[in-house]
Amino acid sequence: MTDQPEIIDVQHVTCGLVPLMQTYLEGSEPDVESLSFKVRQGIQTELWNSFGTGSRWRLTDIRQDLFFDVATFVRVQVSELDPLGLADF
Repeated sequence: MTDQPEIIDVQHVTCGLVPLMQTYLEGSEPDVESLSFKVRQGIQTELWNSFGTGSRWRLTDIRQDLFFDVATFVRVQVSELDPLGLADF
């Protein structure tokens, strides 16, 4: 199990960012518990709205850095009783 998140630089991507991030997330090795992405600044709202419930990955943090933001995802177990994760809200 990897504790230090891998950081993937996608700050140059302007169109198709969410599908690209989903491809990285779903294609990650099973032992990877966390992934982070360098994204362009100022798109926090779009990211929070794009990554809702029902995924095997949860967006947990978007922090500002110098010239870019870092969006961090953690792997979650999907419950058969609550596949959309609505009980968390």
